[in-house]
Amino acid sequence: MEFEAAMDALSKRFGRFHVVTLSLISMIYVFQALFYLSYVFTTLRSEHRCLIPECDQELSEMRPAWLSMAVPLADGMPDPCRRFVPAALAADGAAAGSCHEAAFTNVTQECDQWVYPNKELSIMTEWDLTPCAAGGDWQLTMVGTMNNMGRVLGLPLSGYLSDRYGRKSILLVSLAVSGVIGIVRSVSPNYVFYIALEFIDPMFYDGMGSSGLIMGMEVLPSSARGAWSVASHVVFALGQAMLGAVAWVLPYWRWLLRALYSSALLTLPLLWLFLPESMRWLVSKGRVRDAQNIIRKAAKMNSPPCTCTRTQCERQRTPERRGRRTDTTAAGRTATAAAAVAAAAAEPLRKLLRTRILVLRLINCCICWIVNLFVYEGLSIYSVSMSGDRYLNFVLVVLVEIPGALLAWRAMNRFGRRVTLCVFLLLTSVCCFTYHFLPEGGQQSPWPRTLVVMLAKLSVTVSFTVIYVVAAEMFPTKVRHSLYAFTSTLGHLGSMLAPQTPLLARYMPSLPMIVFGCATLANSVLAVCFPETSRTSLPDTVEDAAALGTAQARVAEAADGDNAEGGLTSTTAADK
Repeated sequence: MEFEAAMDALSKRFGRFHVVTLSLISMIYVFQALFYLSYVFTTLRSEHRCLIPECDQELSEMRPAWLSMAVPLADGMPDPCRRFVPAALAADGAAAGSCHEAAFTNVTQECDQWVYPNKELSIMTEWDLTPCAAGGDWQLTMVGTMNNMGRVLGLPLSGYLSDRYGRKSILLVSLAVSGVIGIVRSVSPNYVFYIALEFIDPMFYDGMGSSGLIMGMEVLPSSARGAWSVASHVVFALGQAMLGAVAWVLPYWRWLLRALYSSALLTLPLLWLFLPESMRWLVSKGRVRDAQNIIRKAAKMNSPPCTCTRTQCERQRTPERRGRRTDTTAAGRTATAAAAVAAAAAEPLRKLLRTRILVLRLINCCICWIVNLFVYEGLSIYSVSMSGDRYLNFVLVVLVEIPGALLAWRAMNRFGRRVTLCVFLLLTSVCCFTYHFLPEGGQQSPWPRTLVVMLAKLSVTVSFTVIYVVAAEMFPTKVRHSLYAFTSTLGHLGSMLAPQTPLLARYMPSLPMIVFGCATLANSVLAVCFPETSRTSLPDTVEDAAALGTAQARVAEAADGDNAEGGLTSTTAADK
């Protein structure tokens, strides 16, 4: 087709147009990464003790000399939730306000105010959401869960709107709305207002990555899509590392949010002026002149002459959009055809659900998604509670995703999908269990535990990348996208549970890591049941899908297999 020939000719020379376009799209990935786990730092937990009005001055210390006579001690550490009742209050109900040993009894009571090293660190310190307060601890973990619930709702909605109104339009609107919501959230007067906006915000920003991914895929030739997948993953990891750096410079949660979201608003004019709309989307909607202008501009930027004429582009338009004229009869035929296509698509799904082996694989795939998202996000959240510098720990744990993505690509090509998935899930489990037996705190160095968590994150990044490919390769063509979307969406149950894991640390500091280890160990056993899908043709029918692992067909051409793999692995960074 002439339009495809024009796009191929444009793509043969990777020039200034591609560099500018992909650089602007990469900015979108950076902002998505900055927003993605910002709640980890706005809900940071802090050391705290009871406020003693009889003794505390305006500038209170965490370990004053008088603390032992006002607060009970356990192993030399003050109880963060209880204090001794003042003697005067115990006698006649009125506190004397003096600070000496005789002013306190041996009777304890719950605190209603607390002292922190930094009162402005997070919403915990500012609104007294301590584990001692009623519901304080779960209120902190609920922030991350609400954030992930917003993602589940926002991702399919952004996909629909992007297909209807354009990639660039939805991307800019999402960035603008999310930027405004983030700044408004930074002035939240209370917890309810804050968590409501925490739920709404990802409904907009989580779709930016998928829109950016598709724009990049549509401007590149198929041979370069695999490289774009790896590049987008690297940019996303760098954006998360930047989040840790900004949080270190601006630890106050309100200023952190203002810095992150205002920077997104400042880049809107740049994206609006220089980021082109997807040419393929324009042609599919009948906007031939707009697509022609972008192709001419791109060809001029890349030096070779434009190879796409208006007549060639017009041939790509759908009949009902040609010349922007509406043909009622054609529209009716299109609606009838669409209904027939929908009915035809439903039949393979019903047939698949009656095939026992495929139903079991579907269930197994959903479990694998849930576990991978649970551990992948849970390790990032847990990194800020480890010994050592919490900001450095977070940066290291997210940066290790870069070699993880590269390793996944190499391992899948060399050892296949199933072996890579099983081995790295098992390695993640071993790392998580090892963490429990390493020394913690005191005079011990925090680096052994930090390195083990980094290795666990690298391993789960590999398995996470592999499950994207497996989920897209083992289902029939007519229901592949639907089942892929279903399994990945259901997998967000894991990311909803991940923010709740800090609650386990109240019973044992390393309990979250033990839970991660148990989950990945069980999943590594289940992953053995997946069929090997590398070097096989994608199944077109239910029968082909059921035959995977028993009578696998070789890919006709290695180049076709590589191209298919590049397209499949390219969804990793956006779905996160």
